[in-house]
Amino acid sequence: MTLTHPMTNRTCDLQAPKRNHYFHGKLLDVYHFELESEYLNFKRRMLNRLVTGYGVVCGLNVKTASDCDDAITVCPGFAIDRAGNEIFVPEPTPPIKIPPYLCAAPDGEAQSDECHSHVHVVLCYHECLAEPVPVRAGDCCNEEPCQPGVIRERFKIDFRPGAAPAAGGQLLIEDVISDCALDHKALARIVSCDCPCCPEDPCIPLANIAVTVDSSGRCRAHDIDITVRPIVYNNDLLFQLLLSALYEEKRRYHAK
Repeated sequence: MTLTHPMTNRTCDLQAPKRNHYFHGKLLDVYHFELESEYLNFKRRMLNRLVTGYGVVCGLNVKTASDCDDAITVCPGFAIDRAGNEIFVPEPTPPIKIPPYLCAAPDGEAQSDECHSHVHVVLCYHECLAEPVPVRAGDCCNEEPCQPGVIRERFKIDFRPGAAPAAGGQLLIEDVISDCALDHKALARIVSCDCPCCPEDPCIPLANIAVTVDSSGRCRAHDIDITVRPIVYNNDLLFQLLLSALYEEKRRYHAK
């Protein structure tokens, strides 16, 4: 009999976590070991998604591949996707060609010898099973002679048609700070709204790419805009922003 537990669906929506209750003589099987690891992963993903935030933490610059204007490469870096998964890109990616079918003329426009449009590149969390090992003892439902021994947490680079919308929220300083004082009531109303749901597409946009399709069908990139990517405001970045704000306030004070 194959056992499964309710958290293996990898949902990132709100739910009551479940963890092992250990006692002397308890039988530990695959179900309980999976429950243990998924409990910790679920908590970490929820903290990433709702506390730390999603977006690029560092690196992941997007550049045109050398001597190849129809392909891009993504630099090493680290990001957190919209579902709270950590994504590691340990080394530069090989050249990734931009699919020409994504660079078609917008609806209502005739296809010409040169078609100008936009695509955007996204970074996605991807798991793959690896390192098969022999199955020493099976069950009635599983007669495979070997099974993958590890789950590798990888990434995938994908392209989407059109331009990604600009990143950034709508909250303004004036909404929560008045006369140099923090408006706690305004903050309480903001955080008391419904918790954000887990999106259907957790991938992170990295850049908008302006492309041109020539008469041969080749999709050539001629401008890459990385400012559309969401950003994780880590402690060091927040510290630098606070120092900059204090410096600007001091400059304005002395300018009066």
